[in-house]
Amino acid sequence: MANLKVHGVSLSPFVRKVLFALAYKEQPYDQVNVFPGDTSDEFAAISPLNKIPVLEDDGFTIPDSSIILRYLEAKFPEKPLYPADPQQQARACWLEEYADTKLTECCAGLFRERFLARAFFKREPDEALIKTILTETLPPVLDYLESVVQAEGFFLGDHLTVADLGVTSAFCAASYGDFQPDAKSHPKLAGYVARAMESPIVVERMAEEQKAAASLGVSSQ
Repeated sequence: MANLKVHGVSLSPFVRKVLFALAYKEQPYDQVNVFPGDTSDEFAAISPLNKIPVLEDDGFTIPDSSIILRYLEAKFPEKPLYPADPQQQARACWLEEYADTKLTECCAGLFRERFLARAFFKREPDEALIKTILTETLPPVLDYLESVVQAEGFFLGDHLTVADLGVTSAFCAASYGDFQPDAKSHPKLAGYVARAMESPIVVERMAEEQKAAASLGVSSQ
């Protein structure tokens, strides 16, 4: 049994971000399925905001994906996720935060309406909301990311950072909603997402998610 446990379901973009980090740092872990909004006393004891994920390390618990990544970086520094240069580190952390907020709001909306609505919530998708996301909410977010992403390689700098984990996790959620950036309107971003989705860590994680989704009774078919 691994000392590390991740509390949360794999389909959450924030849980996925932590699982990406653990895979990159080659750290074994066990996973405890906890759904978003769990209000049980047991979960509230380790997550006062009732949010996932929570990392448990041999009895020590810490919530919030960004704080968890900081903890993993300090404990397992051999494969760093934060640039050494202060300015680059600040940029990486900012892009992680942007991905966790504005980008994830849009991508999670598409995931919820185009994937979970029928498969999990047993209702029809909210087509008006989907249209609003695609035509109003998401385009300026994509424009901003297009303006800051590198044309080749990682999102910034010359190696993987927390920016890549946050941005890629959000677009993984969008992929369940049949969305990816358009190469004509956002060529650098589309190229980045295509590279990210083909990376071994992401391919393996998405395969595991399909298994997890099936075990939870959720199917993309």
